[in-house]
Amino acid sequence: MKRIRRFFTEYLFLNLFIFCNVGILSFFVLNFSFFDPFTEAFKDFTLTDLYYSKIKNRNYIYDGPVVLINVENRSREALSFLLQRIEEGKPRVVGLDVIFRDRQADADSLLRNALKALSMPVVYGYVADFDSAAGAIKSHSYFTGPEQGYVNLQGHDKENTTVRYYYPVFQKQRAFTTALLHEYDAGLLQKGEWAKEKPHEIHYWGNLANFRYHNFEEIMNPLFDLSQFQDKILILGYLGSGLGRNASRLDEDKLFTPLNEQLSGRSYPDMYGSVIHANILRMIFDKDLIKVVPFWRVLFVSFIIVWFFLPVMCGLFFKGDVWFNAVGTAIQLLGSILVVFLSVLLYRYTNTKFDPGLLTTVLVLLPTFINLYEAFLLFLKEKLKLPIQSRFLTQEH
Repeated sequence: MKRIRRFFTEYLFLNLFIFCNVGILSFFVLNFSFFDPFTEAFKDFTLTDLYYSKIKNRNYIYDGPVVLINVENRSREALSFLLQRIEEGKPRVVGLDVIFRDRQADADSLLRNALKALSMPVVYGYVADFDSAAGAIKSHSYFTGPEQGYVNLQGHDKENTTVRYYYPVFQKQRAFTTALLHEYDAGLLQKGEWAKEKPHEIHYWGNLANFRYHNFEEIMNPLFDLSQFQDKILILGYLGSGLGRNASRLDEDKLFTPLNEQLSGRSYPDMYGSVIHANILRMIFDKDLIKVVPFWRVLFVSFIIVWFFLPVMCGLFFKGDVWFNAVGTAIQLLGSILVVFLSVLLYRYTNTKFDPGLLTTVLVLLPTFINLYEAFLLFLKEKLKLPIQSRFLTQEH
């Protein structure tokens, strides 16, 4: 009975003290420029990135309805011939992740005629400016049709931000992938999640090598089997100069994703925008929605886990410094590793993202907080003369 009373009083107050201090510490770290080097280093990293960069098996090639076509740096005349070949393959829908902003008189009519001759719907990508419609970057009206979708993928900083989320709809504008789905199978959008104006975490399948893709020379070869395009979604976009398989990692059209081999610090962008669109479509076709645990639930679960963890750590604290520093540190380290491991397993097998950052932070700092709690109680009793009663104030430990 005494232990139960202590669990719901002493350990509860200690746990509240710990999480209040974590909140105060977070406030200072996030709001003072002194800590900017630390926040910059970790603000674009989550522990579930370990799943993508080190654990996920990426040896498979996706065999779904999405096929990528590399337009390289081909002229508009060459692209018109490419579209004529694609027409013979009878795909279900063609997505142009290419923008023709200006007119080029010599080749424009060829390209426009090739686009108009396509018997399947064509979705034109554009770069939206959500602050001003006039700032959007679109293809010239000479080429475009009614079906358009924004291709914006990067976060607040294209040069450094990892692309983790996408909006199917934003400010009443449809995303490129949403427009493609509407033309391919509008019924998919009527099932709720894929048509809502809210962020969805992208569940990445793999990079370019994990999708079926072809370059210009392959398709223009008379021996190329065009029947493999039948009823597919073809995404035409830039996948590197020359052969996409040998594209330079310095291409400016690449973006950062969780598949980047370097988890933090300086690295090269790793994925073309068209490949990210392909990952989004695969996620939808496979019903592979990631369920992100909201922060309040992460906070609640972390609070409960630490609460049950405290009797063990405090028991070691009362036994003396040797037990607390040796055994306690081992438990603390193993607990942190276990939390990260379980969160990765949860992400992998249940498509649920539980950010373990808060819980691991508390476990790492737990010995410090216990010592700080003892000092805090001594301050209340000796300096403020409050009638504090606690095992931390006895000589038992």
